[in-house]
Amino acid sequence: MGNEYINVADIDFIVRLPFANMSDDSTITFYDIPAKNGLPWSPNTWKIRYALNYKRIPYKVVWVEYPDIKGEMEKLSIQPTDTYPDGSPGPCYTLPAVYDPTTKRGISDSVLIARYLDDTYPDRPMLFPPETRTLQAPWSDVLTWPFLAPMFQFLMPATTWLMNPPSEKVLRAKMPIPMEEVYPSGEKKVVEWQKVEKGFAKMEKWFEKEDMFICGKTVTFADFALGAYLMWTKVVLGSDSTEWKDVASWNNGRWGKFLQSLEKYEKL
Repeated sequence: MGNEYINVADIDFIVRLPFANMSDDSTITFYDIPAKNGLPWSPNTWKIRYALNYKRIPYKVVWVEYPDIKGEMEKLSIQPTDTYPDGSPGPCYTLPAVYDPTTKRGISDSVLIARYLDDTYPDRPMLFPPETRTLQAPWSDVLTWPFLAPMFQFLMPATTWLMNPPSEKVLRAKMPIPMEEVYPSGEKKVVEWQKVEKGFAKMEKWFEKEDMFICGKTVTFADFALGAYLMWTKVVLGSDSTEWKDVASWNNGRWGKFLQSLEKYEKL
């Protein structure tokens, strides 16, 4: 499969075009997780999709279902990212991952991949401008509390319903109750959605009002981390959903405008 150039301003379609005159011998392979609607959805892999496009590095996509990730990574000698979150023994293999045939290196974990891309391709736009690596690195985790914690009950079921059967089975196994019971309904949905809005309001206070991006006027990897979570929301809940329209409009439309500002990095 050739590179994907994705315009998700109206996220109802996907256009696939190959890089012109690019040999597979030097093209990075980018590993992503597929969905039934054919759209990239994973917030972690979106971070690297943004990063590769921002740095204008040619890549090709290989789609890997959840149960196949471990075997695919082991074949390439790509290291696991952690132990299992539930504390069970054994290495945990996750995506995103990339394999660079030029250096014959495979890397997983979005922050490590982003650092590798800057170190290996310093002549391209930098994801981590000088002296910002320590500042930017925690952003994916920082987002968990104001954003992901209250949003999890909405996004995980919606993600599961988009997955192909092999990956859907894995996601369902992670929850002690059916995903259909995880997703709030009725009055509970109203209350829980208000918590999501409060989380975004808290996050909005981190920004200077005149600055679009986290480090000011210049886009960085931290912005791609935030954009990736917004993209996850937009894809799995639907661009025409009331929920996404809410998110895009909150805080004087900051989040909708923020994601629009990254559209140029959805494709080259």
